[in-house]
This record gives sequence, structure tokens and C-alpha cells, in this order.
Amino acid sequence: MARYPFNEKATEYMDARRGCIAESSWRVQDRRYRRMERELIMLNREGKVSTLSPTKMTVADVKAFILYRKGQEVSGSDLSHDISALDQLLQFSGNTAVQNCLQLNPGLKPVTRQGRLKPLSEKTYRRIMQRWEEIDQSDIYQVRPVAMVLMYIGTGARNKELRLAKMEDLDTDQWMIHFEHVKGEDSYGEPRDVPIPTELVPVLKQYLIVRDAWLLCHRASSEYLFFAMDGEYSFLSGNSVRTIKAKVEVAIGERFELRDCRRACGQFYLDKGLTIEEVARLLGHFTSKTTETYYCRKNNADVARKAKGVW
Repeated sequence: MARYPFNEKATEYMDARRGCIAESSWRVQDRRYRRMERELIMLNREGKVSTLSPTKMTVADVKAFILYRKGQEVSGSDLSHDISALDQLLQFSGNTAVQNCLQLNPGLKPVTRQGRLKPLSEKTYRRIMQRWEEIDQSDIYQVRPVAMVLMYIGTGARNKELRLAKMEDLDTDQWMIHFEHVKGEDSYGEPRDVPIPTELVPVLKQYLIVRDAWLLCHRASSEYLFFAMDGEYSFLSGNSVRTIKAKVEVAIGERFELRDCRRACGQFYLDKGLTIEEVARLLGHFTSKTTETYYCRKNNADVARKAKGVW
């Protein structure tokens, strides 16, 4: 058996996928496989996984890996992506262990939540803004987490849309940001432009100052608005974004999801008078049905006031 069977098979699979999916999506999945290999090596050394070969992995091996990731308290979305990636690789290797594992262990795979959840509250948003006033605004390690979270709130961006945004996507004359790498970019997705709220412009301006100073100090450059500080200065991984977000959660003493930020953006614009169709466009939804079902809806009290006296 090869010394690194998982890596070799993953490399073969990703070589086959190159050119078939967007380069940004390819790089994200390639990173995922590299991280999964490290975790599987650790589990193998602990005797929890019997092999590192995608061809030979068993139902028990798959279950052990999924349970390990659950123990890491990763999001349901991230765990689902891991399961899907592992299934793709094993099926490419002629192995149906992932599908068999899910059939034999009902409930092992996260169940997608249905229905509209609450947006990030105005109170939480104000806490984050207050945190901005409290930090040392010359320290990129303090500035970056708060600025990034506020950008997710203010633009309603999906995780990958902001972390893959480049400096060239930022219009500092009109204070707009262009999202090129959207959901469904290989099929139905369309790039879009989103305004940066006036209240957040000073935040972004200060982030850009400390960003440039940090890169200059390290004799480095990056095309990405929020970049990885790992020597490559490329885009952040999805996990890195969540890790950075967690620093803000600790600072304000409250946990929240990036989708809470996205819902808050949609609800804000809807409450300010934009139509549901206009909000859907800002959030990058194919139809307004998705927006209304899962993200935001007219406040009942506002509708009641508007309806009063109409009959």
C-alpha cells in the first residue's frame, strides 16, 4: 500500500475535477481533503480508523470520522460538506462505505433546518459596534475580526462570497463591493454588487489602513480583501472565517452564525422599504420565495399599520 493512500487518491480525484468546477471551488475542496487527511492520520494512530485508503475504508471508519467531526462541534453545514466530499472520493475509488454508513446509522448526517430563523438582533449588532469602539484600531489582530463580521452583516454575504472577495472587487469611490464567487457560480448563480452601509465605511477604511501596514511590514502582498496570514496570503478557508468570528463572539459574550448576519441584512433592507424582490437580488437569491421563506419577512406590526384604514 502507498505511504499516503488518502492523499494520492484525493490528488487523482481533484486532478480529474480540475476545469470541471470553478477554480475557487476546486481550491476549497482541495484544502478540505488535506485537512481531512491530517484528521484521518490522527484517528488511525489512535486506532479509531483502520486504514487511510479510500478504497478500503469501512462503514466503521466512516462513522468514526463523522463522530470525530461532530465532537469538534463544527457546524451542520460544514459536517455535511465533509460527508459529501468523503462520499465523492470513496465513490471515485469504487467504495460505497459512506452511503452504507448513513443508511445503517440514521441521524448521523445533520438534518437541514427548515423554516426561517431569527436574524442577528439589533442589540447584538450594537454590541459589535461598541466592541469596535473599544479595540486598539491600529492592531490588525483586533481590527480584522470585528471588521469582517460587520462586513458580513452589512453586505449579507455568504461565507465564501466575502472571503473570496478581492481588493479589485471593492469600489472605494461608491463604497460598493462586487461578489464574483457566488453560490451556484457554475450554473444559476449571478455575480452581484452590494452597497456597504454608510455606518460601516469608517470601519472598512480603518481595516484597509492596518491591512496595508501589516502587509508592508511583512513585505507581502495579497489580492484578497481578507487574506490568510499563513505566508501564502491567499483567501481564507471557511473554517478560518468561523475561527475569526469566534473571537468576536468571545468579546461580546454571545454566539451567532454567519447566516444570522445575512438574515439581519435582509430584514434591515426590507424594514427600510425595499421590496422582497429587491432584497432577494441583494442577497443573491434566484427567487424571492427563498428570501421570504428562510431569511426575512415583513413585520406584522408594520403591515397592520399600513393596512389600517385601507378597507
